[in-house]
Amino acid sequence: MKAIGIVFLYDRALGTPELVSKDFSAQFSNVSENLVLEGLLELPDLKFILDNKNIFWGGIKENFQEIQENENMIGRLAWRIFKDYSGIESSEEVKSLIYKANDAPWNFTLMVCVLYEQGL
Repeated sequence: MKAIGIVFLYDRALGTPELVSKDFSAQFSNVSENLVLEGLLELPDLKFILDNKNIFWGGIKENFQEIQENENMIGRLAWRIFKDYSGIESSEEVKSLIYKANDAPWNFTLMVCVLYEQGL
């Protein structure tokens, strides 16, 4: 399946998406490399996503702890954010990497979601 977008989900208490994404930007290459190494997307897909600016951030205002433990909730949120910002309806299949705050160099929990092209 062709990956067409990436959505980063984080606890909105950390700040606005603009602020958090700016602070995180130095880590993006490491995370994108992990997405490729884990098989969530291919390098040509990553190039497509970057070229089309299909990368979005969503701050979760409520129930962050509960959401990060529920794959279906993560997928639904990422799908909705991607559709709202891109206007593209992706497949309902969403794959995610979850970085826990104490294991991540940026010191906050981050859910990195990959969205895929809708099947024909």
